[in-house]
Amino acid sequence: MIKNYKIVKDVKEALTYKKQNPQAAFYAGGTEINRLNSSVKIEDAISLEGLGLNKIEEVKDGIKIGSCVTFQQLIESDLVPAYLKEAAMYCASRAVRDMATIGGNLALGADDSYLMPTLLAAKARLLTNGLTDKEVFTEDNLPIREYHMYHKEFSNTLLVAIVLPREERIVLSKRFANTAHSESCVTAAFGAKVEAGLLSEVRIFAAIKGSGIQRFKDAENSIETDSFASKEDVEFAIANATQAVDDYTASAKYKSYITGVAIGDMYAVASEAAKGGK
Repeated sequence: MIKNYKIVKDVKEALTYKKQNPQAAFYAGGTEINRLNSSVKIEDAISLEGLGLNKIEEVKDGIKIGSCVTFQQLIESDLVPAYLKEAAMYCASRAVRDMATIGGNLALGADDSYLMPTLLAAKARLLTNGLTDKEVFTEDNLPIREYHMYHKEFSNTLLVAIVLPREERIVLSKRFANTAHSESCVTAAFGAKVEAGLLSEVRIFAAIKGSGIQRFKDAENSIETDSFASKEDVEFAIANATQAVDDYTASAKYKSYITGVAIGDMYAVASEAAKGGK
């Protein structure tokens, strides 16, 4: 139960309060705070409402999406690419989509994240603000893979925006769950740039329930060097590289299998597109 709800006038005040009250959490949509089975149990919340973090706009580097933009805003925006709208639609509840924010989903870093695998595959960049030990205000522009790799180290920073790169990329994703409203056992994503009919700058990620969000770098390198003879080779490599455990969403064997199948299918679609096919 939230006992203290702090309203701040700007980002620096939000960060200052967080620094002085480490147990407090930034509050945007609030869909994960204190709900049943949530990892976020707090009594002290810092409201991000009114800080202007709910805008979607074109900028020099691409499309800038404020961290407080809701899933439904993503779906309804003419600026947001189809691949991100599809990922936002993995959240089947309209009521939740009206509240859940892109920044909240990334900050949570959950192993059933709707958006993280897709944004990693898209090579998105993140804009963050923080305070040093001497309370100097900082602004950083970093690749989302860095945010993913060192997620805990960003717990006291504020994610203010996501920037989707202007460069053309193929970005595909697939979510697997028992029902549309169930927690996913696997959410996989594949991203690549096309150069001279080949796939380059390949990024493959999957959120595996119980085992975290995983990157498949060996498979990425093999695709970039055109080392796979078929999509079945990709399926085999991914399935064998997947780390998974048995739980209520699916068996470890199924998670590894379906991750391989999903990435193999996405690789086939991307390869066909690279060759000029449809």
